[in-house]
Amino acid sequence: MTGIPLQPGIIYGPIRSRRLGRSLGINLLGSHGKACSFDCVYCQYGAAKAIESIVETESLPTTDQILLEVEKALRKPRTIEFLTFSGNGEPTMHPDFPQIVEGVKSLRDQIRPGARLAILSNSSGVIHPEVFTALTQFDTPMMKLDAGDEKTFGAINRPAQAIDFWEIVDGLKKLPNLIIQSMLVDGEISNACGNPFKNWVKVLLELNPNAIHIYTIERPTAVSGLKPVSAQKLKEIELELLSLYNLPVKAC
Repeated sequence: MTGIPLQPGIIYGPIRSRRLGRSLGINLLGSHGKACSFDCVYCQYGAAKAIESIVETESLPTTDQILLEVEKALRKPRTIEFLTFSGNGEPTMHPDFPQIVEGVKSLRDQIRPGARLAILSNSSGVIHPEVFTALTQFDTPMMKLDAGDEKTFGAINRPAQAIDFWEIVDGLKKLPNLIIQSMLVDGEISNACGNPFKNWVKVLLELNPNAIHIYTIERPTAVSGLKPVSAQKLKEIELELLSLYNLPVKAC
């Protein structure tokens, strides 16, 4: 199945986000194709081979180009509540990610000190020390966790071969201000019931995040055979995790 179009440039928005309010998107990965260490079955951008690292950097915007576009966007007279690293794949895969975070944070402090830094990440970057350090600079690190075991992780997120699920979990345990984002799916592959669901809850309890956002499919997916979790079931999961485990869960 084909997905939605890629972001055409470095800056997009501000958009009205359900979780972040007025959010200015920052796409570090250019517009030539999705670049990600996962190939999630539900990806809105369609299927693409998961890669461990970006080798050819000619198609990527440079640090200077990114910071110039961010500065121009910040100086426009409009409301911005969050600067959100997201875009066409996994933002932490840009080779200069730590330097870009430092530069964006400095611009934010100078021009829009009231705005907060957020990232939408698949969490794979936490296994790299320099990326982990950069992630600690975010006010709102929104990190993916769709599984609680290796088998479900492989089936849903389809990571690049060298990525280890438990290394990611260990990294997330150490990340301050942690917010977990979990896509729950039904159909031929499901993490919303049975052992996959129980294992996911177990890992959430170990992580003890500040917040957990659960949601389901709303857009075209990379593969067929997936179904959204019903709104009623999503709400039941929210209430179960709140009442039984005191986990700070919100169905989005």
